[in-house]
Amino acid sequence: ASTEGLNFAGFDVISLANNHTMNYKAPGLLRTMDALRDAKILFAGAGKNKAEAHAPAIVDVKGRKIAFHSYNDPTIPPRFHGEATDTLAGIAKMDIEQMKKDVTKSLEMADIVIVSMHAGREYVREPTQFQKDFAHAAIDAGASLVIGAHPHWVQPVEYYNDGVIFYSLGNFVFDQFFSEEVQTGLVSKITF
Repeated sequence: ASTEGLNFAGFDVISLANNHTMNYKAPGLLRTMDALRDAKILFAGAGKNKAEAHAPAIVDVKGRKIAFHSYNDPTIPPRFHGEATDTLAGIAKMDIEQMKKDVTKSLEMADIVIVSMHAGREYVREPTQFQKDFAHAAIDAGASLVIGAHPHWVQPVEYYNDGVIFYSLGNFVFDQFFSEEVQTGLVSKITF
């Protein structure tokens, strides 16, 4: 199973907020969440309803609680991504006002908040204005780190106020080989 590979690689938390999570609709998402729970891998950005999709995954590291939130840009193809509602399973969409509420609430129970955003245009070096606005709002709300994905290329790192923004880490493990940019990715080591 894929979870064996994730455990072997040492993943503790993953984001489920992306434009392919709902490819197999709610049943596929619920099976994925069950598999991750069975493997003791935390996840953020998806749930059986909106409240669960916006709830943080919280990890205790040496006595410090780190909260992870994940969001997906609903404008990237295939455009319908299955946003979680009060009664339907799905993913957390990138909504600046909702994210600010989520971060503020997490700061009441965690020492550090990290936000993941699946956003931007594929195969470009520069982030979109929406990526910038969302990331800046996350830091302004109290997040310490924003990590981006989706463009398949590495995008800039920005030191903003008291936080750090990785607009896109590029590809980590992916079956694309048509250009040097898609075969390049970043792994960041962050010390708080």
